[in-house]
Amino acid sequence: MKKSVLIVDDEELNRELLKQIFENEYNIIEAEDGYEAIELFEKHSDEVAVVLLDLIMPRVSGYQVLQYWQNRGILNKVPVVLITASEDQQMEFSCYSLGALAVINKPFVAKTVRKRVDSMIEMFNNVGILEEQIKNKNDQISKQQKRLESFQEKLLDTISNIVEFRNLETGLHVKRVKEFTRILAETYREKYPEQGLTKEQIDVIVAAAAMHDIGKIAISDDILLKPGKLTDEERQIMQEHTTKGCEILNMMMDVQEEDQFKACYEICRHHHERYDGNGYPDGLKGNEIPISAQLVSIVDVYDALVSVRVYKKAFSRDDAFRMIVNGECGVFAPKLVQCFMAAKERIANCDDVNTTTS
Repeated sequence: MKKSVLIVDDEELNRELLKQIFENEYNIIEAEDGYEAIELFEKHSDEVAVVLLDLIMPRVSGYQVLQYWQNRGILNKVPVVLITASEDQQMEFSCYSLGALAVINKPFVAKTVRKRVDSMIEMFNNVGILEEQIKNKNDQISKQQKRLESFQEKLLDTISNIVEFRNLETGLHVKRVKEFTRILAETYREKYPEQGLTKEQIDVIVAAAAMHDIGKIAISDDILLKPGKLTDEERQIMQEHTTKGCEILNMMMDVQEEDQFKACYEICRHHHERYDGNGYPDGLKGNEIPISAQLVSIVDVYDALVSVRVYKKAFSRDDAFRMIVNGECGVFAPKLVQCFMAAKERIANCDDVNTTTS
């Protein structure tokens, strides 16, 4: 289909001269002023290859047309070349800032006009092709990234469920900890936006939460499945699941994104730290504990309380909330405890552990 050139000039002689330059290769659309140019472009937008726009016109000037088209994103779709007798350089600069690609001064030479306009059309089309190629490439990269993230999360869940099965659990503990972590993190983000926790960071933390107990795979069955109270020595060995888990994670470093690996490592190593420094393995205190580990820590304790274990019966939801808030399970960050209470109903609604042995 033959493309069109939209010539906008209030002087018929100028329009005729420009028409003669382009009519052999293009359909010619003529407008006597800016108002008519806007109407004609809306009617023929799909076929216009370039707009030749006079600057000084009655009713609606070329400058006003540029402003109108810029506000509507039209200048991203078609090249506009100014044809003007004005020597006002400041006006020309303003037109460039609005998106005009070139300025041709009157009186003009036919060959010069043709050469410059052809160059503008070619450049504009090449830019459009390049932008489309970049967009397609970015779309491909985005899809690949999403597939990779999905694969990584499934890998983390699978490995974690192996640990849960060995621990004589159903695998629902991992699922619940992830769900509770998301609820608590979203509540924290909403309640304390100044902390800068983003939706993307929450997604990473939730996926990484699955790995919090990966180190238990290195703990012997005699200790891991012991139905009674652990001795001091056994407890010390059990606590090593945090550091042993990090050793396992280091082996997986090459198959994880950097931010995902960092979150997994933080959660695995520090989800038993406590805000007052009385946790393990490093005795971190306050905000020395990464927020990822703090979030998982509190929901991991909650799920352990309301779940049946080989060494205990399940506590009720209300008792579990009370015990955590009262500091009976260690000290947690005050802000997180407030968020935990604010999220109580949401957590309880997705918590079916009182009817499921896990």
